[in-house]
Amino acid sequence: MIKLLSFGDHLEKGIYKVHSRFSEVVNFCSVSSFIFIVGKSIGSGHFNIVVEGVSFAELEKLVIAEDYFLLNDEKVFFETSKRYDSQINIINFDEKKFWQNLDHFEKALIENSSGKSLTFLLDESRKKNFKSSYEIEFVRRFDSALECFTSSNYLEGVKLIKGVGFGLTPSGDDFIAGFLIALNVIQKLERVDYSNLIVHIYEAAKGNNAFTNAFLLASKNGSLFEKFKNLIHSILFSGQNEILENTRTLISFGETSGADQSVGFLFGIKRNFNDGNRNSEKGRIF
Repeated sequence: MIKLLSFGDHLEKGIYKVHSRFSEVVNFCSVSSFIFIVGKSIGSGHFNIVVEGVSFAELEKLVIAEDYFLLNDEKVFFETSKRYDSQINIINFDEKKFWQNLDHFEKALIENSSGKSLTFLLDESRKKNFKSSYEIEFVRRFDSALECFTSSNYLEGVKLIKGVGFGLTPSGDDFIAGFLIALNVIQKLERVDYSNLIVHIYEAAKGNNAFTNAFLLASKNGSLFEKFKNLIHSILFSGQNEILENTRTLISFGETSGADQSVGFLFGIKRNFNDGNRNSEKGRIF
């Protein structure tokens, strides 16, 4: 018997088929959306249905209705109390502590991430891990993109890295998703409007990979999966130990995806936080 632990706030009704399968995750897709059936260790998310009592290797069919879902023909009702809220709510925060915690986050990210993650953008010494001709070009392209982002030439930077990298969600798309999340967080921290910039970056980042497009759309809307939401909350309100724990948890997501999103988020925060007070061109996209 399936036990529902939580369900996401971005689930579209429809009939879904298996897209990809892992030990504790089955990714389902429809014509226009994705839903992920996951175990408790993966956690909640905007597209996630977290369950117990299933064999992930045997999951084949998924139907989402208004108030229930069918998984391999077993009917499970959605309970409102188990609906996951993917938005982060910020009432107030200590800016000095926030910057100190960002430093703790950056240190934890560099020290705990895979050697092939984008943390070489934070620590030059990690470039030694990239040795093949493809990997050297990979590093060069991201260095060039970072220069574009630093100079507010965002669309050119996006073009350089969209779809570039390894894995189910390429590193470039993960970086862009993290950057979009950072802009959404800054909007809530500073009460500034980055909506024009967010939309233009999202439109430029979309490609032919429907899977990554779904994640980019969620990032554009400021929707966070639980591991990322917990990390941001700890940076805003907690201290070094909790930040370290949440960083390690986040970077366990995919081979490098969690780390690559984190690098994009960290760069986005450092590049743009307080920018609304310093730079009248904060919305400039070219």
